[in-house]
Amino acid sequence: MAQSAPEADTTYRTLVALIDEMVANKLITREKADALLASAKAKAGEPVTAPVPSTRSTPGQLAAQSGTPPPPARNNTASEAKVAAVEAGNAQVQDGAGGVNIPADLNVDWSRGAPVFSSKDGNFTFKPRGRILADISSTSGSDYDRRNITVSTLRQFRFGGVGTVGDHLFYQFEADFRRNSVEVVNTFLGYKTKFGKVNADIRAGNLITDRGIDIGTAATANPFITTNINTIALATQGGRAYLMGIAARAGQKNWHWSVAVHGDALDSDFTRNDHRMFLSRAHWNPVLTDKAIVHVGGWAYSEHIPAATASVSVNQFISGALNNSVQVNVATLNGATGSKAFGVEFGGVYGPVYAFSEYGERHVKGGPAAAFDTAKFKTLSVNGGFWLTGEKPTYTSVSGTYVAPKVLNPITEGGSGGIELVARYEHQDSSGAPLGGTGWAATAGVNWYLTNYFRLMLDGIHWETNNLTGSYLGKDSGNTIAARAEVAF
Repeated sequence: MAQSAPEADTTYRTLVALIDEMVANKLITREKADALLASAKAKAGEPVTAPVPSTRSTPGQLAAQSGTPPPPARNNTASEAKVAAVEAGNAQVQDGAGGVNIPADLNVDWSRGAPVFSSKDGNFTFKPRGRILADISSTSGSDYDRRNITVSTLRQFRFGGVGTVGDHLFYQFEADFRRNSVEVVNTFLGYKTKFGKVNADIRAGNLITDRGIDIGTAATANPFITTNINTIALATQGGRAYLMGIAARAGQKNWHWSVAVHGDALDSDFTRNDHRMFLSRAHWNPVLTDKAIVHVGGWAYSEHIPAATASVSVNQFISGALNNSVQVNVATLNGATGSKAFGVEFGGVYGPVYAFSEYGERHVKGGPAAAFDTAKFKTLSVNGGFWLTGEKPTYTSVSGTYVAPKVLNPITEGGSGGIELVARYEHQDSSGAPLGGTGWAATAGVNWYLTNYFRLMLDGIHWETNNLTGSYLGKDSGNTIAARAEVAF
């Protein structure tokens, strides 16, 4: 039934009021609003008595003209700010009724915590990566007051991306903004392929050194706030985890093998030779079922230290990474010419329970001018955990490391998240080095995963050191409480 002229006039004015309200809230543009009104008139097939306002009236004025009550006032500050930012940065807004037009050949997937962009033909993918780690640590009980401190920091603020080009090429770049400095971390180019059923790749750039379970695990997937003692105590160049180099990997679902040649960490010193390190690691899962996994692994490296390197330092934190006073100390090693190191790994998973151990040694060789022949360092780490809420342990058999969990009942879906209980024992013996000390630490912790990407952590550490050099001599012990809030995508 056709509307009478007064009814059509009232309907039109109401439509104008609603559309103008949308313009006022920046849900659509003025141009789009005019287009909608013109389309409505064309479909009606007859003239409308009320003219389209040439200048924007307030919603209250238009509502008063039409006889309808004005819409309730609301705070649009947040939505206005969001849309204004999009309008300022993307000219496509004018064509999308207040939104951004996605190109027809682009897919966007939000299921992994951050958008994954891909072309519809699959030839290109890109995913931004990032993490924020906020830490606090408090130590008490030491006989040295200067060790009894409370400190906090933004441990990591990392941003980067990962992508693929075609079936074979891939890349990754990341930078850490932490402790008021910037460090380039995992940044490389790679090529991947298959030989029968074996996956293989080669990558070149600034790479993580593949020296065990913990060092190959992202900080946001590690069950503890700080990586185990093997990670730094057995590392080259003062504890560097990332080094320039080229690495090749091969593997299947239950094993992997990697070989690499590494140089220096990223620096601006081009006046001397780089360090040179040949490194290899392998792992194997002789048992790999849905319920049980057995892990066996090992690694080794040989390092050449250039003559221009002034000294080698091997001091190790023992109560977390924030309290620099609690360390196992060693005299500075001058005149070192190289080092060799190895590590062995064993552990497994059964249902929601997991346990892993790592043992390693590093032997630093002294040259003709050194005051030592060989300096020896030994480390042991044993850890385990249990998921109270039924999640599976986050060990992956592809690389023999930990990965992010899959929380069964995240709080975003009305659940309570995932709860993980963890424990670890660590020991360092540097007595085979000049003035080398010893130390150990026992950690108990709890992790609450709100989602796959948000986590709150609490670790309690009891530690003991026995140093022969440095500011804190003799036996000393204490307790450290560490906490972290993190998000990663």
